[in-house]
Amino acid sequence: MSLLFRWLGVAGVELTSGRQILAIDPFFTRPSLTGLVKPVIPNARLVAEKLPACDTVLVTHSHWDHLMDVPQVLLQTGAVAYGSTNTCQLLRLLGVKGSQMQEVHAGEQLSLDEFVVEVIEGQHSPIPFSRLFNGKLRHGLRPPLRLQDYRMDICLGFRITTQGMRVLVCAAESLPAELLFIVAQEPRDYYQRLFQGVQLHTLVPIHWDNFLRPLNKPLQNFTRPGRMNLTQLNKMASQIIPQVKVVIPELFSEYTLSDKLF
Repeated sequence: MSLLFRWLGVAGVELTSGRQILAIDPFFTRPSLTGLVKPVIPNARLVAEKLPACDTVLVTHSHWDHLMDVPQVLLQTGAVAYGSTNTCQLLRLLGVKGSQMQEVHAGEQLSLDEFVVEVIEGQHSPIPFSRLFNGKLRHGLRPPLRLQDYRMDICLGFRITTQGMRVLVCAAESLPAELLFIVAQEPRDYYQRLFQGVQLHTLVPIHWDNFLRPLNKPLQNFTRPGRMNLTQLNKMASQIIPQVKVVIPELFSEYTLSDKLF
């Protein structure tokens, strides 16, 4: 039995182990910044096309580029989502049944069929106008929502174990793992800290593409001043972890992992 993964664009990842499918932060609609003033609606056709089946959804945090399409995924697949207080409040507001969500906190462990998930502290770098996008949800919020209504309370990370392999996602601190999905465009000191002690075989950068650009257009890198680009991240990883294999994934392509990881 093999462990498969697909990069879904932005921070989205799909893991398939046996007959179980686990998705992290699936996001496909990619609205423009006009969604700051006009309500945004998930693209149900696109969600069904790109993620037709799913059993579990893990949500690192409740910004729109991580959570916006999750209610539609749950509606179409019957999956169960796990996330923060804000995540669950937004899911409930958007019509998701209570049986399809569970609030989780760092330090908890979930046994989800083929997957064992450790909930850990996540990493989210400072963003411009953070007061607009972070904090408690606005009082009296009603759908349809605008982009700034998807406010982050906390950021979670996950260490996922399946078939004897450990997968680390959005971690604030270093933990032993064989496969690391890492958000690109973070400060250099974050990577220096994270690469110590991870025991990596394979590193997969994610969230490096422009999430305001729709999927019917070619991907473009999303760059931030003072942050590392993919080339710099690849070079740094090779210096600190010489044995690591850096994989820049193709969008929606399926990769097969074994105990030797590629």
